Amino acid sequence: MLIQILSLIHNVTTIVFGIFLSAFFLGVKQNSRNSLILLGVSAFEGFLYIASAFLFGEDITRWCYALIIHFPLIAFLLLYYKYSFVSCCISVFSAYLCCQLSNWVGLLMLAITNAQWCYYISRILITVITFFLLCRFVCHTTETIFTRNTKELYIIGFLPTVYYISDYTFTKLSNLLYSSNKLIVEFMGFVLCISYFAFLILYFHEYEKKQEIRQYNELMKMQLSSIEREIKQVKQNKQTLTILRHDMRHHLDIILTQLQMNNRDKAISYIKEISNTYDDTVITTYCQNEMVNSVVSIYQTRFAENGIMFHCDIAVNKSLPCPDTAICTILSNALENSMHALEQMDTEEINAEKWVRFTISQKGNHLLLHIENPVYKIPKFVDGIPTSDKKGHGIGVKSIVYYVEQLNGQCHFSVSNHLFVLRIII
Repeated sequence: MLIQILSLIHNVTTIVFGIFLSAFFLGVKQNSRNSLILLGVSAFEGFLYIASAFLFGEDITRWCYALIIHFPLIAFLLLYYKYSFVSCCISVFSAYLCCQLSNWVGLLMLAITNAQWCYYISRILITVITFFLLCRFVCHTTETIFTRNTKELYIIGFLPTVYYISDYTFTKLSNLLYSSNKLIVEFMGFVLCISYFAFLILYFHEYEKKQEIRQYNELMKMQLSSIEREIKQVKQNKQTLTILRHDMRHHLDIILTQLQMNNRDKAISYIKEISNTYDDTVITTYCQNEMVNSVVSIYQTRFAENGIMFHCDIAVNKSLPCPDTAICTILSNALENSMHALEQMDTEEINAEKWVRFTISQKGNHLLLHIENPVYKIPKFVDGIPTSDKKGHGIGVKSIVYYVEQLNGQCHFSVSNHLFVLRIII
């Protein structure tokens, strides 16, 4: 009687373990609502198991366990929680693989004690402990893993899938694993070898991506440092302008004295000197935000120095819905790219003017940015992103895409009739 009760508890904990873990592996939230839903699924599948055992017997029910428990679970996760079919299968197969922890410990205790009750108690305890440990430390990782693209999922799910199929083939549907056939015994070693090499390929691919991101972050730090120096220079100019305004009365007295002494040339020269000093500190006020105003003012000067007409329409508040450094980095790179593109144009050959039209507006918690400029050489596009084969080029575009994605925004690059257009929504 005790063995039957323990066997029943073991079957219940195993079903609940597999169903809950399969869902939590995918990223189903571990809350009371989902727990009740999954308990209902467990009760339904438990009823199917009991009904099958009553109608067809224990042996046939064990043989059809996958049809009774696993396939309906995959269908439920697919249809109710809307996860992909591949993710659902891998999640269920991974939960099945995790059941082998309690299975091995149970067999170990049975071999030591030769007592059936020790086998079931150890399996029940290990199942419960494993469940809580996996939910606490592993499920948040698998949630991220199962959102990867299908190609990577195939590699990640290769081992649990092959184990699931081989275990059913060699132990549930036949006794091949216990037949001492060397081909069967060595099969799992073969699978582990293939899985290891697949893992190495995936790991190396991820390592290369991390190295690229690390190098990219170093470039971003350099760009931010450059922007900070430019903004510092603007602030220094503003301070100089304040001093000049304060000293204006003295300058006027000096000019008046020179005129009274009929030193007209000296007065004119002094006026020009003051004018040049003021020109170096001119900062046009485009908007209330100081950082955006500084960046636009810097590039207004650069465009003017390169003979580029700059048309801008700025309507943003003093406080932006995103970090100032991020939006300034985006603006700097976008305007820098426009300037580089226009510098490469030979206006005499193509009979075109050099100009940039820049618009940025703030609507609630969103920023809308639009930049367009003529371009002679059409850049290559890869996945909607303009690229460059020249060494050191293309970093600005990567920077724009990176920061826009960090801010959960969208950016769109396009070229039509030799007009390059960048649209950004943040």
